[in-house]
Amino acid sequence: MLFSTFTFLSFFIIAVVFDSSANCIHCDKFVEGFPAKLKELRKTFSRIKNYYEANDNTDTALLDDTILQDFKSPSGCHAMNDILRFYLDTVLPTAATKAPRLHTPDISIISGIFSGLKKDVIACKKYFSCKKPFSLEIITSTYKNMNVDGLYKAMGELDLLFNYIEEYLVSKRSRK
Repeated sequence: MLFSTFTFLSFFIIAVVFDSSANCIHCDKFVEGFPAKLKELRKTFSRIKNYYEANDNTDTALLDDTILQDFKSPSGCHAMNDILRFYLDTVLPTAATKAPRLHTPDISIISGIFSGLKKDVIACKKYFSCKKPFSLEIITSTYKNMNVDGLYKAMGELDLLFNYIEEYLVSKRSRK
């Protein structure tokens, strides 16, 4: 009985250590490989950016420096996860239905990359040493108060979001 308990605990510890190292390797690859995804995001967005900026009739920013500071904080992975969820659940689906048909494939590409990024951020929460939650309430409230202009503002600021995500991931890359 003692031997089987010891054997079970040994296998359990090995499994946990193996899972942790496999996850760490996955997260390393994710962070190291993100520049290619970022390049694809920027290239794709450049094809639709003028449309959204031309239709953005408000001076209020959705993504300001406080968001970048949240990304750089100990709760950065929560901030990124919440922002990505906001874009995936609210902004991009609305953009896909309201955009000219020729922009729909580009919006789909951005959605796909954001979806994968969100999954990786969640999977790598321990890797990023994530702390307390981030609050998205101010952004969602401002977005809703802008009505239709909120869509154009949020889509027009995607390049700024790409920069924030890049800064966050670069900061995690240099911690080795």
